Amino acid sequence: MLKKVLLVGLVLLMVGNVFGAGRSDSGGGGEFNPARTPVAICMMVMNHPVHRIVQLGFLKAAQELGYTNAKVIGTESPDAAEAFATVEPFIAEGGKGLLLWCGDSSGYSTLRIAKNGGVAVGVPHFKHNPVPEGLTFGMACDPVQYGAQVAEFMAEKLSGRSGSIAITQNTRNLTEDAGSDSFQRTWRTLGSKYNLSNIRILPVQLEGAVVDSATAVNLAIIQANPDLIGAFGLTGNSPITWSDAAEKSGKRAGEILIVGMDATEGNLDALDSGKVAALVAQPLYEEAYKTMQYLDTVLRGGTVPVWTDLDAPLVTKDGSGPNGITYHRGIAAEVRTFFR
Repeated sequence: MLKKVLLVGLVLLMVGNVFGAGRSDSGGGGEFNPARTPVAICMMVMNHPVHRIVQLGFLKAAQELGYTNAKVIGTESPDAAEAFATVEPFIAEGGKGLLLWCGDSSGYSTLRIAKNGGVAVGVPHFKHNPVPEGLTFGMACDPVQYGAQVAEFMAEKLSGRSGSIAITQNTRNLTEDAGSDSFQRTWRTLGSKYNLSNIRILPVQLEGAVVDSATAVNLAIIQANPDLIGAFGLTGNSPITWSDAAEKSGKRAGEILIVGMDATEGNLDALDSGKVAALVAQPLYEEAYKTMQYLDTVLRGGTVPVWTDLDAPLVTKDGSGPNGITYHRGIAAEVRTFFR
């Protein structure tokens, strides 16, 4: 009997040693340690003010979660392919979690490469449907919703007027296409509510992401359409490019009703001065912060939703909270300090 007890005790001791091997309070061996887990955010045009807000959200969350090896990878070039090319070196360095700024199918091969390299990937801001191979999860505000919201806002302000409205995008991509399509669909339904019979919507134009050239594009639109009374820009710089173009054309501040994307510092200045009527505050900080939180959950063996919807408030000069200038000034100031 004594021999049996000793034998059982020896077996239990051996089992305990096997399952306890490598476990320590310092996170060594088999226990997950965020400080030893490289994560990154990959973007093109890395110093763009919109992209800096996204980077801030990601890096702040990583910092709070204990990821001391979190970094921004990509390029200053607007060429997404050049940014995607930095992912393979990240994987080779032992990268495990990635936020990929991926606006269309051009990044799908990178997603497959990441999957084969054992990297969890979250894509915020752009909704990919169906979900491509290698994408762990995605999240964003709904461009269909804010496109409709902007159409309603502009229809109310311009009801009874005569003239044209311009729509500009950076590129043809999933998010901006959905937003501009929604604006146009919604506008066609608002004729019974507002007097829009003498307002025409111009074909969508691409202004690009570079301020000077985009301003020139928008100025050309104004000159070609002297009856222009409104503009909806879906690029992150559109409040600046459209208000600058209006000024260069001799228009008074507010003479063209301008609605643009993103509550960056320069865009908030344009709103505050009356040059712009409203901003769509895409949740740039929130979507990146939450992407890092989701990556942390996945890396620890947990599960997250494949898709998460977020809100995008319409910011006006007299708005409050997330719909007001002060709230977004705080985030813009933090970007300025963080990347100083």
